[in-house]
Amino acid sequence: MLTKHQIQTFPKIELHCHLDGSIRPQTLIEIANQQGLFINQDETIVRTHMQAPADCHNLKDYLDCFDFVLPYLQTEDALTRAAFDVMEQAAEDGIAYIEIRFAPSLSMQKGLSCQQTIQAVAKGIALAETRYPIIGNILIIGMRQEALHDITSIFSEATALSEDKVVGLDLAGPEVDGYVPHLAESYRIFIDEQPIQLTLHAGECGCIQNIYQAIESGAQRIGHGIALKGDPATQAFVREQGVLIEGCPTSNVHTRAIDSYAAYPLREWLQNQVHFCLNTDNRTVSNTTLTNEYWHMVQHCGLTAEELATIMEHALQHSFASEEDKAALLVQMSAVFRTEAME
Repeated sequence: MLTKHQIQTFPKIELHCHLDGSIRPQTLIEIANQQGLFINQDETIVRTHMQAPADCHNLKDYLDCFDFVLPYLQTEDALTRAAFDVMEQAAEDGIAYIEIRFAPSLSMQKGLSCQQTIQAVAKGIALAETRYPIIGNILIIGMRQEALHDITSIFSEATALSEDKVVGLDLAGPEVDGYVPHLAESYRIFIDEQPIQLTLHAGECGCIQNIYQAIESGAQRIGHGIALKGDPATQAFVREQGVLIEGCPTSNVHTRAIDSYAAYPLREWLQNQVHFCLNTDNRTVSNTTLTNEYWHMVQHCGLTAEELATIMEHALQHSFASEEDKAALLVQMSAVFRTEAME
C-alpha cells in the first residue's frame, strides 16, 4: 500500500491554494505585530479564528474564516510575508510546483493598488524560490459578489502588469446558479487577447450548470467541481473538453458538499477518465496539507502509487507553468517514481 512517507517525498503539484486561507497562525501574528495591529499573541487562540469550525454547515460558514485574516493583509510587506510563508509550507510538504491564488481587491482597503498587491505577492514567491526547491505562480481572483465593472478592472490591471508570475484568472466567492453568463464579460477579452489562462470555481456547492457554462466560456480547469459526482454525462463532457478538475476533498467535507472522505468520487473519476488532481484549497482554514489530502484518498478510496503518479502527471499537464518548467518537473517526477520508495 502507498505510504504517507512516499506521498510526502513525491514531488507534488498543487493548483488550488488560496493565499489568505493558508497562512500559518504564527506568521499572521508576526504580520500583525509588524504593523502594530492588535492580535492575540496566543497562537492557539488565533488558530481557532482561522480554521473552519467542526460544525461548519455550508460554504458560507467556511468562507467566514477569511474575515479574520484580511484586515492584516493590507500592506505590501504583509502580502510578501504571507506569500513566502505559503511557499515555505508547500516546500516542506514536498510540493515542487504551486499556483497560489488571491483576490487583489480584498487587500486594497487601505490604499494599495491592484498592481501593488500582485507585485508584493510575486516578491514573496520569488524570495521563496531562492531558498527552496519549488516553483510558484499566481492566479488572480475576481470576487463573484463584486460588481462586474470592479472585477473587470482587477483583471485589466492584472493582465496589463508585466509580471511573469501571473499565469491565470479565476472567479471565486459565494456560488450561485447561473453566475457564469453574467460575469464572463469580466475575463473573456483578456483570455482571448493575451497569453493568460482561466480556471473557475464551479460546481462547488452542487451547481452542475456552472461547470458546463464555465467550460463553454473558456475555462481550462474547474475549481472543486464536486457536482460532477454521480453524473456520468457531465464527466464525459469534462473529459471530452480536456478540462482538469482541481479537487479539494477536505474542503468539500467541511462545506458539507460531501459527507466523508470515503464519499469523494476519486474511483468514479479514475474509472471515467476524468482528469483531476487534489489540492489543499486553504491549508489553515482546512487544517490540512497536500500530503494529507492524498493520504486520505489512500485510506478511504484505495489510491495506489501508480494512480498518484498519473494524477500528478495530469496536474502538471494542465498546470499553467511554462513548457520549460513542465519538462523539468516531469523529469523530476519520473525519477522519483522509479526509485525504490515508490515501488
